[in-house]
Amino acid sequence: MKLRKLIRRYQTHPLSRWHGLRHATKVNHINLLRQIDQRHGHVKLKRIKGRTLIKWHARWLDGGKYSSARAFIKKIRVVFGFGLTILEDKECARLRQVMSAMRFPGAPKGKQRLTAEQAIAVRQRAWRGGWASVALAQAFQFEIMLRQKDVIGEYIPASLREGGAGIVVGDEKWVRGLFWSEISDDLILRHQTSKTGKQVVADLKLAPMVMEDLRRVGVVSRRGLPRIVKWLDGPVITDERTGLPYYAWDFRRIWRTIARAEGIPDAVCNMHSRHGAITEAFDAGADPDFIRAAATHSELATTQGYNRGEELRRSSAVLRARVRQRAKPAHRVGRRDVRLTRMSRTTKAGIDVSSRSRHASGHQSGHARRSESAA
Repeated sequence: MKLRKLIRRYQTHPLSRWHGLRHATKVNHINLLRQIDQRHGHVKLKRIKGRTLIKWHARWLDGGKYSSARAFIKKIRVVFGFGLTILEDKECARLRQVMSAMRFPGAPKGKQRLTAEQAIAVRQRAWRGGWASVALAQAFQFEIMLRQKDVIGEYIPASLREGGAGIVVGDEKWVRGLFWSEISDDLILRHQTSKTGKQVVADLKLAPMVMEDLRRVGVVSRRGLPRIVKWLDGPVITDERTGLPYYAWDFRRIWRTIARAEGIPDAVCNMHSRHGAITEAFDAGADPDFIRAAATHSELATTQGYNRGEELRRSSAVLRARVRQRAKPAHRVGRRDVRLTRMSRTTKAGIDVSSRSRHASGHQSGHARRSESAA
């Protein structure tokens, strides 16, 4: 069987996991599988070896295209896994075993993140430019560690069942973004995340950027204790020009224009808001497991991958902690414990001495009696 045929069966077999992918993911993967088919689809599975995969990976990497090479390896594993589990193909079983022993170079750890100062700058310029929605979206992303999709949502075909009813716009529907109804009377946000399905629960009263923008929008009281004074319906983030939720590409375009005006490098993207928020939490000394939970990650290693903190600052903190521990006085035994210890030793020594004395005197007495008898 050729790789091309395996890819087609992966996309058409009724038991394939392909049918469970979300619309946006499926669109991206269709393009990826098309490229894999064009490059390698003519090769028979039995002719694919470990060295073949290494050569293919190098071509996809092409000097520095780490994301493309990673996507290729990840997807080819899935396709071979389908052939193993569903088709029970022996060549797929062999290739999965081969790949389990292989390691491919990953991209160097990125250092991009959006800082709190940059997030504030973006929000302030957005307000001045009449983009209150962009400012509020930035506040939610940075303060609550939300992904962009969880804030502005996404559009998918209205005919799909995924995402629920959503808000229908023509032949599309908007799903997965923030709704005003997800904010309670006491300003607690409860939102189901788009990627993992886990629920974010956050007290917005503890998020100063969000509270400042909600006050400027007129939703929260400007004086006294924070409370909702204006109830709204529908999506939280909507385009001022249309009154409808943003398309992701349009939101990113506007955000980039604002960021450039504030001197933020193009290498720093809106998605790096999450990286900046998680890094700030680590630098503040928050409990790592609490940070993981707040970011809705299942594994702490995933959360740590978002951490862009300075290594010098961390290593310096570790060294200072060690020196402080080293300077602490050693444990001292109390006087009473020392006195008891000495008494114990003295008593023990006295018993030993007395015992030896009695033994010695008895031995001498016996020797004297024997001497008198002999005389």
